[in-house]
Amino acid sequence: MDDMKKVANSSCNDGFLFRMGLNDNKAGMQGLDKEKINKIIMEATKGSRFYENELKKDQQVNQRIEKMMQLKEKITTQQLLKAQLQVDKLVVELEQSRNLSSTIVHIDMDAFYAAVEMRDNPELKEKPIAVGSMSMLSTSNYHARRFGVRAAMPGFIAKKLCPHLTIVPLNFEKYGKVSKEVREILAEYDPNFMPMGLDEAYLNITEHLEERLNWPEDRRRFFFNTESTAGVDKDDMNMSDKFNEGECSSSPVLFEDNTSYLKQRGQSVENSVVFGTSAEEVVKEIRFRIEQKTQLTASAGIAPNTTLAKMCSDRNKPNGQYRITPERQAVLDFLKDLPIRKVPGIGKVTEKMLKALGIVTCSELYQQRALLSLLFSEISWRNFLDISLGLGSTHLEKDGERKSRSTERTFSEINTAEDQYSLCRELCRDLAQELQKEGLKGKTVTLKLKNVNFEVKTRASTVLSSVSTEEEIFAVAKDLLGTEIDSVAPHPLRIRLMGVRVSGFLSEEEKKYQQKSITSFLKSGKEVGFLRLQPEKSNQEYFTKSSEASHRGSFFDQKRAARLLNSENLAPNEAVGLIQELTEKKDFSAENYNMENWNRVGGLSKEQQCTNPSQGTKRSGLTTSQSVSKKTKLSNSKHTIKTFFK
Repeated sequence: MDDMKKVANSSCNDGFLFRMGLNDNKAGMQGLDKEKINKIIMEATKGSRFYENELKKDQQVNQRIEKMMQLKEKITTQQLLKAQLQVDKLVVELEQSRNLSSTIVHIDMDAFYAAVEMRDNPELKEKPIAVGSMSMLSTSNYHARRFGVRAAMPGFIAKKLCPHLTIVPLNFEKYGKVSKEVREILAEYDPNFMPMGLDEAYLNITEHLEERLNWPEDRRRFFFNTESTAGVDKDDMNMSDKFNEGECSSSPVLFEDNTSYLKQRGQSVENSVVFGTSAEEVVKEIRFRIEQKTQLTASAGIAPNTTLAKMCSDRNKPNGQYRITPERQAVLDFLKDLPIRKVPGIGKVTEKMLKALGIVTCSELYQQRALLSLLFSEISWRNFLDISLGLGSTHLEKDGERKSRSTERTFSEINTAEDQYSLCRELCRDLAQELQKEGLKGKTVTLKLKNVNFEVKTRASTVLSSVSTEEEIFAVAKDLLGTEIDSVAPHPLRIRLMGVRVSGFLSEEEKKYQQKSITSFLKSGKEVGFLRLQPEKSNQEYFTKSSEASHRGSFFDQKRAARLLNSENLAPNEAVGLIQELTEKKDFSAENYNMENWNRVGGLSKEQQCTNPSQGTKRSGLTTSQSVSKKTKLSNSKHTIKTFFK
């Protein structure tokens, strides 16, 4: 019995360490004492809610692996051969479509948040520091990484690994300003570059390389700035030569090999560096300019597509770069022994599942392509196939094409509704500023919460009218939060993370159509002839197509519907009846379903209908799950367009 307990405990420990133990694939964490670090992590967390939650997650992964292995046992040789033929046929097609003509660059700022803090406070330069809180860290500098401290690690664990660790609170306003400076440089090489958060971005420099071939030397010359450049004295070695050899120009905030600052002698040739016309030279130039402007270093990857470029930028971190030449064999050689965990999108869960099949490297991913096609979903195994062949996108999404925008905060426990609503509004304010700056409007608002037991919940609501302002986003988010607070009443909702996301952005065409429609109606003073209803894509439904379905709704949905019904004094069966009648008719007349009924169902609440006509009426926050025809009409409506779009 004791032996069985030991085996069970060992299994639990292994599972936990797989999730939270040292990941020596991360930059700056190679060659560490893995056993010692894992032991400290285990002792610091065992018995905590965090530990229990990680075990629970690992058990869920193990169950998935068990089902996968059972399925594998049932696969016959004939099935495997058939799958091999089908997948190999696809490989031929993919190879024919391989694109090696683009030059994609991935720029990744080194330990960005920590580097900014060290730059602004020189006393932190030689100390191990992390940015975040005791609850969760966002990043750590390279001194701290030598102790096993990393991003996405709770601060209390980091303190056990490194007792003299300095934890600096996050300052997004400051990081945003520095990020803007970096982006201004990147835009000169690719106006359509794609930022990924504050500290990284993708560029397509294909066109820039063609133009650069005709540039004179002076256009490729940049001068040193004494405030930012650190390296050996110019009497010892020519600074420009050494930078081009990739051996120095190390930011003073990240590295220890600085001896003196370069003495500026005016804008003379000897105080400058000229970069060449190749892709490598362009990226060196970008990194040089970033350091001169911000005193921070960046690493970079150069490759034929975004996936490979991302992997390349990690190869020579920090303050380095790596290029895969645009040749098929060069791509395959790079991938041959690359650990699957180094691939963007393959996290610890996928890694564990693939390891159970004996797959550790990208080449093994290709060797097992037929088996993977039988065990995983089509999206997953095709993604694995693309990875193993080194295929990826060369298209960089513009801001308008991005699927969503979000912001979130991790903190010590917050358990009062007042503080939670206050934080929610703050997040909505930050998100609104980002959306309005980029001219984006979305129709789906998602609230993300992590409780003190580290369980994550997301709740989404899709509205008819697109949102972008603080008030519009908060109106939806606070309702989602209120329902979560109600769901645990009379106990308090105890959370340690909150996030808000807006998605379902309007396309440029939709924006133009909407603006044109609104403007023309307002100018003419015409009444509304029809109201378009979009199919609801939210993961929750306020009303269902039948009373039976409404009774089967989740507790979350029931509570939310109840709050709406109570506020409108509308009986549940009356609401369901009205919704049923609306959805069963292709056209419905305002004579039978007047605006009062429409508002009661969820269009405009009584509080939203202004009694003073000069004040207009606030925009509807209606949420619906009904797929009502786009041409559904409200004929003879007495409400003008101003009622809906004021």
